[in-house]
Amino acid sequence: MKIKTSFQAVLFLVLMFFAFSEVSAQGVRGRARFTSKKKYWSFGGMITSSNFMGDLSPTPNKGSIDWSNTLVQFGGFVQRRYLPRISGRVSLNNNFFSGSDADAGRNADRGLEFFTYATQINVMGIIDLFPNAGVYYRRPKIPIPYIGLGIGGMFVASTVSQKPDPNYQGEIISGEQKNTEVTYVIPVALGVRYKLSTHMDIAFEATVNYAGSDMVDGINNEINGSTSSQLNDAFMTLGFSLNYILGGTIKMPKFR
Repeated sequence: MKIKTSFQAVLFLVLMFFAFSEVSAQGVRGRARFTSKKKYWSFGGMITSSNFMGDLSPTPNKGSIDWSNTLVQFGGFVQRRYLPRISGRVSLNNNFFSGSDADAGRNADRGLEFFTYATQINVMGIIDLFPNAGVYYRRPKIPIPYIGLGIGGMFVASTVSQKPDPNYQGEIISGEQKNTEVTYVIPVALGVRYKLSTHMDIAFEATVNYAGSDMVDGINNEINGSTSSQLNDAFMTLGFSLNYILGGTIKMPKFR
C-alpha cells in the first residue's frame, strides 16, 4: 500500500473517531458537564525503540524493517486535556537510526552503512476511546486506548560510509559522507494508557513517522534504482511513557 493511500486511510479513521467522540459527548453532558476548570496540564517522559524504514531496508517498501538495527531513544512532552476525549501534546524527541547492506541482506557486496541522529519536535492531537468528563483524579482506572495524529519538524545529521566487497563493481564512497537535513514529519500513533495513581499515568504507544525527505539516512532513492517521490523515509517507535498530571483548579473536598 502506498504511503499516500495509508495516510488517507488513517486520516479518515481519525476524522470518524473525532465525529463519534463529539456525538458521544452530547450524552456525557447530561451526566457530567466538562467545564474549563476540569482541563489540566501534564508532562512526562518516554523511552522507546526506533526502527528505520528506508533505502537500506531488507525490501524496497515502507513496511520493511531491519529489526537487527533496533536502537533506544528518549524524549519528553507536555500535554493538555481540552475535552472529555481530546488532548493536545507537544513533544521533543532524540532519534537514533542505523542500517547497513549487510544487515538488510540485500546488496551485501556494496557494503553501505549509515548512522543518523535527529532531533524531532511534534504537535499532536490525541483522541481517547473512552471519555472522562469528570475531574482528573476521577479518571477511569481501566486501559484507555487512543489514537493520535500530528505534524512536526526534524533536524537530521547522518553519516554514510562504505565497506564494499573487493569484487564490487559500482560507485564507492571514500571515507565518510556527512549530510544535514531539515524536514517535516507526520506521526500517526496508536496507544493505550492506564491510571497508576491520582496524578500518574503509564502508556504504551506505537508510532509510525512519515518523513518529508528521502535523505534522513543520508542515502537517496537513486542508489537503489528508484526516483519515486512515494519512497520518502519513515520510521517506527515502540515504547512506554510516564505522565504526571499537574491538575486543574478543582479543589479536593474537605471532610469535617
